[in-house]
Order: sequence, then structure tokens, then C-alpha cells
Amino acid sequence: MKLLNHNHSEDELFLLIREGNEAAFDVFYHRHAGLLYTQAYVILQDKAAAQDAVQEVLIYLWNHRTTVKVNTTLPIYLCGAIRQHCATVLRKEVGIRNRHQIYTDLHTSVTHNAELERKELNKRIRSAMSMITPSCRKAFEMSYIEKKTLKEIAFIMNIKVQTAKNHVQEALKVLRRNLKKS
Repeated sequence: MKLLNHNHSEDELFLLIREGNEAAFDVFYHRHAGLLYTQAYVILQDKAAAQDAVQEVLIYLWNHRTTVKVNTTLPIYLCGAIRQHCATVLRKEVGIRNRHQIYTDLHTSVTHNAELERKELNKRIRSAMSMITPSCRKAFEMSYIEKKTLKEIAFIMNIKVQTAKNHVQEALKVLRRNLKKS
């Protein structure tokens, strides 16, 4: 095995890397990692993402050292590879941000619409309740809001149980009729 020093040309280093020489890859890594990091950082504007991009590109080079086709110089190839990798990272981030924004907008819209629908429904219920006679409304509220039995309603209102039942049913009819209209 050939002794390595830092004076090897790019072509010599790449030939050694193709043969699986880790020491040659280490020399190559230290020679080019700074430039690749700078390029990645300029594009990504994030230290960790730039470091990850350099690692990904160099790992790819190592894993595909026997099949990778370099038609230019290796540094030019790596600069192109780092730009491509950064572009892919940015596309993914934009996709994630867009999806997040869509979900946020949708949630805001649904929440806002639900609030509007709730307010509208309350308004319609209040309007429909105003159409019920006072005695029917009182019986209805005791039955559905206060959860009293018909017997308790009859006792409180000093009416027969059947009359209390009729008042509640009449209130329900008026509510159905008025809520169905709107």
C-alpha cells in the first residue's frame, strides 16, 4: 500500500478512494469538507443542516466510490453534489412548511367557522325560544336545562303531569319548526 501524504493529487486520491483506501478518503475529507460546508451554509443558512449536507454527500461518495462517474474534477463534482443535496433539502423544507401552513390555515378556518356556526346556532335558538309561550318555555327549560322530571315540573308549576308533558312537547314543536326554517 502506498504511503499517504497531503501532496497527492485529486486524481491519485480518488483512485485510492475507489480502491477503498480509508486514509485517502480521510485526506480528501479534510481537504474539501471546509469548502463544501461553506457552500452548503450559504445555501441553507443553518450550521447543522450544512454539516449534515456535507456528511451526506461524502458518505454517498464513499458508499458509491466504485460506481460514481466524475466527468469533471472531483472538487467540481462535489460542489455540484452539495448544491443538489441542498436543493433537495430546501424542497423538502418548503413542502413541510407548506403542509404545516395549510394545516394551520385549515385549523384556523375550521375553528373560526365552528365559532361562527356556534354563534349563529345560538342566535337561531334564542330567536326560536322567543316564539314559545312563557309557560311552555318554563316547562321546556326545567326539563332540558335543569333536568327535572315531568312530575317535578308539574309540582313546581302547579299543573297536572300531562299538562307539563304537553307544554314540553309544544315547546319542542315550535323549536323544530323555527329551527328548520332557518
